[in-house]
Amino acid sequence: MEIFMSGEIDTTISEAFREIRNEIKQKLKILEVNDYGNAVQNLGIIPIIVNLEPELESAGFFKERKLYKKKTKDADYRLRIDYESFLNANYEKKKLLIIKNVVDCIRLLGKKVKKDFAAEQLENDVLCLFGIAKEEIDLL
Repeated sequence: MEIFMSGEIDTTISEAFREIRNEIKQKLKILEVNDYGNAVQNLGIIPIIVNLEPELESAGFFKERKLYKKKTKDADYRLRIDYESFLNANYEKKKLLIIKNVVDCIRLLGKKVKKDFAAEQLENDVLCLFGIAKEEIDLL
């Protein structure tokens, strides 16, 4: 399974996000050789971190997305991370927020794809890769 990471990011935090995303992305590549089933071949994780003006939100900009295409086995997940929380966090907390976003995407995809996708194993492997306890992620 190929894991793709990008972001819909406010310019004020883009440099910090890019640096952490690249570190996370590089580590996640290690998991691509593992077998998590055949239902998902491409997983796109695109965190949304923006200081959203109410009028932009009401106009439908930066909506969360939870898309799974069974025929092509592609998943595109765009979940929000609170802008203020990310902005005011130190490096380690920012990294945790992004990893939590990855884990949340995997959990939601696992609820949607019940057959031939080892979501729990993928989640456990991600947490193990970064040395994070499930409880630590759940507390964020």
